[in-house]
Amino acid sequence: MTRPPALPDQPPRPRFRGGRILVVGLVGSALGLVGVLLLQRIVDRTPAEMTASAQFWLRVLLPGFGLLAGMAIEAVRQLQVASPEAEYHRRHLR
Repeated sequence: MTRPPALPDQPPRPRFRGGRILVVGLVGSALGLVGVLLLQRIVDRTPAEMTASAQFWLRVLLPGFGLLAGMAIEAVRQLQVASPEAEYHRRHLR
């Protein structure tokens, strides 16, 4: 797939990097897994009990949502960087 040439008065747009999105998603998933292990350790040290299905869904959903959130955040960040609209590139003073 060839990219159209940049116009002379505009800088070239950055490439969309899918590999970086995947890596950030995996980092989010790892953070979700760390959260699962922390919660599991807390539950093991309390008198509260969790069913096997609740433990399964905790182990699946938390890293899965971390993966999805990481990928979505990085994809939106890359789209904002590549956007030609000036609104995305000006500094917001606080």
